[in-house]
Amino acid sequence: MTIERISTGIANLDALMEGGIPKGFTVLVAGNPGTGKTILSTQFLYEGLLKGESALYVSFSESKNQFYENFNRFGMKLADFERDNKFAFLDFASVTKEGIADALEEVLAVSRSIKAKRIVIDSFSAIILAFDNINEARITLHVVLGKMLRAEGLTNMLITEVPIGSPNVGTGMEEFVADGIIQLEHGTTDAIPATLKVVKMRATSINREPHVSIIGEKGMVVYPKQPIRMTYPTTIDRVKTGIPGLDERVEGGFLKGSTTILAGTSGAGKTTLGFQFTVQAVLDGKRSLFCSLEESPAEIRRMGESLGFNMKELEKKGLHLISWTPENQSPDAFISALASHVEAIRPSRIVIDGLSTFEHLYSQELYLIAKRLVNLMGSYGITSIFTILTDQESGLTISSFGLSSIFHNIILLRYVEAEAQLKRSMLILKMRASNHDHSILEFLIQNKTGLKIAGTMNEYEGIMSGIAQKVYQRYMVKEKKIQDKQSEEREKRKADLDSRQKKISRLEEKARLRRRQRRS
Repeated sequence: MTIERISTGIANLDALMEGGIPKGFTVLVAGNPGTGKTILSTQFLYEGLLKGESALYVSFSESKNQFYENFNRFGMKLADFERDNKFAFLDFASVTKEGIADALEEVLAVSRSIKAKRIVIDSFSAIILAFDNINEARITLHVVLGKMLRAEGLTNMLITEVPIGSPNVGTGMEEFVADGIIQLEHGTTDAIPATLKVVKMRATSINREPHVSIIGEKGMVVYPKQPIRMTYPTTIDRVKTGIPGLDERVEGGFLKGSTTILAGTSGAGKTTLGFQFTVQAVLDGKRSLFCSLEESPAEIRRMGESLGFNMKELEKKGLHLISWTPENQSPDAFISALASHVEAIRPSRIVIDGLSTFEHLYSQELYLIAKRLVNLMGSYGITSIFTILTDQESGLTISSFGLSSIFHNIILLRYVEAEAQLKRSMLILKMRASNHDHSILEFLIQNKTGLKIAGTMNEYEGIMSGIAQKVYQRYMVKEKKIQDKQSEEREKRKADLDSRQKKISRLEEKARLRRRQRRS
């Protein structure tokens, strides 16, 4: 049997529960004060009003005028629907225990008169206060709000307050009577003001993962989470890196659709390499996107111009520059915004410059942030580079967050002290499905020419320690060759000298013989 579902008016919330709330359900909206419970439930009613369904809001805590004023600023003109007899607001802010029964009877009467399809009761916490006995409240909830509203065919939301720090959703009973539970909690930063989680929804496969929610200009916004999958198309095609001298060392370029992490200390050349990678796409007639988490587009343009690129021409032909400040909005908001850019631009390449900026606020989530971004690239077949800041320590460690396994390729950039100079080195640690060069490469960054490979650093040892020295064995071999040559030359000179001495001795002997012969 197909279940008819009712939209909440928040698309990304509907997606967490198979497209919406099953028709006729009672859903408990529980949360800390100020997390957006009233806004969420009013959007639920407003969505119905826009679809021609009548709706009723029952308030035990807020006046009608205050309610209308609050939602006018979100563009929800509820008074217009009230004039058309499609919406009703019942104010029971001062109701007492004796008046609860009459109030609930009025709720049913008004809902019938306007033929309501949706109803919100705000809040159950206020209803509880009107009862001396918790059992009476339980009966009211179970009989009136459960059976009677369901019998009327009403889909309803029941708001309940959860004190900050309380581990319980409600008083211990309403969560059992309710068909569904949506829980709201305060977040930890301004970037994550609140989180939303679907705890329960009968007859529904739900996503229980907490999602970031904010209050925007039009009401509540719930940010989706980029799904994590492993099934993406593969290819053997390669794309040029844009780095002179590098392509021939990686079988002609990076595999199309692959992801690369570029790790190195500050100033090692990560941004420059990534930028040239995006420029190469434009030179090949394709669009690309450079996203900086550390610098503004103006600063990226200035860098590009210093490298000798005509930035106006590149941007005209398909280079897109955007920036994002992780401290201002959540990682989910960033990934959602990036997905929108990707959908609009359809770039063939993307560089995310400064992934490690998420580390300061989201160190425990950095792995999942990176994995969701990689999955976004994979879903569109985008060839991408991510740069990450690392400390220059001895050895090959690139990150303490376990990111190595996420990426197809890993390239490490390092400073090296050699012969009283500071040189830059590159080491390709991993390149999946490629027979790459395992040499430690020296590269240069120069104005008007950019980054290029200068050659290998085979004559050095100790490069990964940061202080390189000429290879001792090579010095010894060279020194022995010099010594052997010098010894050979000495022997030759000695032989020549002996030969001359013998020749002189023979000549002197002949001279003495001739003198003797003349005397005799």
